[in-house]
Amino acid sequence: MTPEQLYKDACEAKEKGAHVGMSLVFQRGQKRPPGFPRGELLCETELGNVYSFDPDRVISWLKKHNLIAT
Repeated sequence: MTPEQLYKDACEAKEKGAHVGMSLVFQRGQKRPPGFPRGELLCETELGNVYSFDPDRVISWLKKHNLIAT
């Protein structure tokens, strides 16, 4: 997923309301990028782990690391 797509998805999740987070799947053994926000583990599957993230924190992380043009 590109930073632009991640930003777009985070914005869409944010528009849907405060109680809606965004879900991302990380393959087994895949580490999150340094400083990436912590998420809540929703489930473990054979394909990887599914986490829910706060869209505001994801957007802040993207901006902090200059991965999107704002």
